[in-house]
This record gives sequence, C-alpha cells and structure tokens, in this order.
Amino acid sequence: MFKPDLCDLCGDCLVECQWMDVDRDQAVAWMAEMKNGNPTPAVDQCITCYACNEICPNHANPFDLLADFQEKAGRIMPPDKAAEQEARYTFSGELKGYPTGHDRIMSICVFGKTDGHLIQGPLYDLPQVGGKPYFCWVLFSHTGAPSIQERHAQAFVDRLAMTGAKEVVCFHDDCYAMLTALASEYGIKVPFRPIHLSEYLVEYLKAHQDRVTPLDMDLAYQRPCASRHTPEKEHFIDELFDLVGARRVTRVYDREKAMCCSGVKFMLNMGDPRPDQERNINDAKAAGAKGMVCLCPMCMHSFGGTAKGLGMPLIFLGDLARMALGEIPFPAA
Repeated sequence: MFKPDLCDLCGDCLVECQWMDVDRDQAVAWMAEMKNGNPTPAVDQCITCYACNEICPNHANPFDLLADFQEKAGRIMPPDKAAEQEARYTFSGELKGYPTGHDRIMSICVFGKTDGHLIQGPLYDLPQVGGKPYFCWVLFSHTGAPSIQERHAQAFVDRLAMTGAKEVVCFHDDCYAMLTALASEYGIKVPFRPIHLSEYLVEYLKAHQDRVTPLDMDLAYQRPCASRHTPEKEHFIDELFDLVGARRVTRVYDREKAMCCSGVKFMLNMGDPRPDQERNINDAKAAGAKGMVCLCPMCMHSFGGTAKGLGMPLIFLGDLARMALGEIPFPAA
C-alpha cells in the first residue's frame, strides 16, 4: 500500500520511470496532486511495471497509489470486466489431492498446463501443487484491479499452508512476491518459508556440482516485473550464473534499470510492444549476449516473436541449470 508519510516528493519515481517523459518539477507536482487525492496524467502513462516502488528511496510504494487511481477510474479494466476476470480465476470447489507430510513442496502456479515443458527432469522432483487453487493473483495489479489481488491473497496462503509444508519453492516470481512482500503488506502471516526458484536452483547445483559442465558463455538476464517487489534476492541470480559458468553481461537494461518485457503494453492496449522489446534485446546483443535468460514464462511468451526475429535465443532460468547439468542442449535462435 502507498505510504504517504514516507513520500518526501523527491520525484524520483516518475523521473526515472522508463515509460514516462517528465522532468523533476512535473514529477513533484504530479506526486503532490496524487497525494492530495487527485489523479494526474501519470495514472494513464503507467504501464504497471512496479519499477517505481523499487526506485523510491523511502519505500513509499508510489505504484500502489497509481494502481488505486487506476482501479477507481476503471482506467485499465472496467469494473464489470474485472469481475468477469476475477470469476474466471476463482477456485470455488473442494480442494482435494494435495500432497501432505512433506517438509518441502513446489508451487507451480498455473503453468503446469501452459508451460509444462519448463518443469521437467530431476530438478523438479518435488511434490507439487498447481492450477487455479494456487493462482497467486498478482496479475491483477497489472489490470488495474489491486483490490482483487488483495482480496484473494489470504486464500492463496491458506491453501499452500494446508499441505503442512515447512518450505514452499515458488516456480513463478509472482508467487514469491505475493508470499514475501505483498502478504506482509496485507497483514497476512505466512506459516512456511517461501523459497525463490533462483535460491532453489543454487542449492540444487551446489549439491550436484560433480554433474555441472560450465557453459562458458555470455548471457543477458531479463528481470521480470514482479522482481521489483523482491530485489533482495538478486544475489541468487548472480550466484546461479556463476555456478553454471555463464557470464551475466553488463548492459543498460538490467538490475534497477531493467526494462520489463513490455507485454503489458499489448494487454493494456497501450501500443505495440515490439519497438521496446527490440530496444531491450538489441541492448543485450550490444553487450555481447548470445542468449537471454528469463525468469518469468510470461516474459518468454511476450518476447518470443521479437527475439526470434532478432536471432536471440530465450532460456528459462531453470533450463539454464538443466543445460549445465547436461540434461538439455542450448536452444536454437
């Protein structure tokens, strides 16, 4: 949630936004207006990438303020459409067949059917939960409906807790963001330890070092939107690159300056995302990257056509580990 007492009107959140072209004075004026309850053009220019929450030096969560305005105005999704989408993702049946008696499980969100090929091999030999009951709802802050996201957060945590697991490995970055950053904002206690996929991969590779063959290649990293909620885990990404013998290229659009996959521009009817995707991928190529590593499967879907056209192979983060373990080959461009 937005924390007005922590906002000192520095304007950094809007000035450093990659999707807005505002100077310091304009940014300060807009933030002052919005703190007073009045919407500004920033609400319409926001593409919901969450970056401003990480940019804010005081952790005032300015994106949450923008999202509240977007929802009140139905700017991205009218209330009736939002309710329709909420009903689509809501699980209302009796929860059955979930694993119990395990200290650690993996939550694969809704990717079992759409991206099952990314969840293969001994690496994923854990009891798993997934499907609609384990949808984390973070998507809804992209659609200008953060109240829906908050409304279902407790049920999401409760269903995972029903397994009795002490640790839950999150296949999707959004799920980890919900369990670590957002749940605490909502006052929800999470009775197990969430483990990010990158942390799990680092642990697995350390335990199987004898099987690792260094990849010896330069690769770019595509940081997804939800990572803005949990930047403290970034060191696991770096450690993973080191363990597989890959070099994370130094480029413009990485770490705090990361550019999202731009797919939300298409989803929000804010224009063609391809020029921004080309800028992102060409930045990686200019830095010498021979492939782009993606943490979010949705980023891979969004980037797919553009990356293929530019000859840039896309590699899922888990597949990076599987390549070093000799289970799968480097993908074709």
